[in-house]
Amino acid sequence: MRLRVTFKTQGGVIPINYQYQLCSFVYRRLKEEDETFTSFLHDRGYKGFKLFTFSQLFFDTHSVRGDRILIGEGKGRWYISSCNEEFVRNFFSALLEKPFLEIETVRFEIEEISILPEPEFSSEMSFVMLSPLVVSVPVEKDGKLLHKFLTPEDERFEEILRQNLLKKYEAFYGEKAFGEFQVRPDWDYINRKGKITKLVRIKDIFVKGTVFPFSVVGDPKLIKFGYDVGFGEKNSLGFGMVEIASKR
Repeated sequence: MRLRVTFKTQGGVIPINYQYQLCSFVYRRLKEEDETFTSFLHDRGYKGFKLFTFSQLFFDTHSVRGDRILIGEGKGRWYISSCNEEFVRNFFSALLEKPFLEIETVRFEIEEISILPEPEFSSEMSFVMLSPLVVSVPVEKDGKLLHKFLTPEDERFEEILRQNLLKKYEAFYGEKAFGEFQVRPDWDYINRKGKITKLVRIKDIFVKGTVFPFSVVGDPKLIKFGYDVGFGEKNSLGFGMVEIASKR
């Protein structure tokens, strides 16, 4: 299930790296609605997976100055999604009770909260990204375990992405998914764009994601699941959310 939140903007300045603040906002609101469920999701989740994702903030008018976003008057939009209906219901109710978003000291008054209709999923679909996609592998350096962030050019990219989706599916449903799942990056876009990476700061850690259109081929159940919870890693920090570009 997916929510679209439409809000008013009347000017203000927020950090360019606001994902952690948005994630904290989500947990605060959920806790006000259902503390038991929120504690489970935050502390344990589904074998460690939180199984929700959200988009970046989209503004009618804004500009970037250094590490800040200057927002003009108009409207903004934000999307949040999960495979877990309890999560969506609780968050929807929490926003109805207090209809505003907060980033640091800036408050955005919510005008509308919409539960978006469920798309019809098929065995081949195309997506564009609403937030960067994160895929990584662990590497050891100087005795420390670090993350090497991958781009689509890396031969490991597709398999790591596929395995991540299968693990999340099994964590939620309690059974393995055996359906096919393949990723086909839009190489024309990638070659034309040149740089598709985006570096996001989460507290004191930098996360490198990629933003590019791609198609998926495989089991519609798996494709729908990725659409609901996000593709790749760190979904609950605002990564890996997609929107349907076209249906084939």
